[in-house]
Amino acid sequence: MARRKLTPARLLTRVFFFVAGSLLVGFLIIFFERFLGFYMPKHFSVSLGVGLAVAIVLWLLRLVKHPPLLMKNVSPLVAGLCAGLGVHLARFWLK
Repeated sequence: MARRKLTPARLLTRVFFFVAGSLLVGFLIIFFERFLGFYMPKHFSVSLGVGLAVAIVLWLLRLVKHPPLLMKNVSPLVAGLCAGLGVHLARFWLK
């Protein structure tokens, strides 16, 4: 597979999707945490919110053909599960 040259347009596209994806993850985490916070303890609602937000954003980025560079071959569901589990373990250990 030939390596494509990084043009200013391609660089700008990558930066746009990076910033848009990051903002969307942040907003979705806040939304899911607030929504799930009514039904479960905060510890679990944050972990589940992070997992859902990461999975949704990676699925959307894959849908528009702009997956993150290091996660091209990773399933969005697996990445969301790992992110949620990581947050769960970090919150548990930092108590």
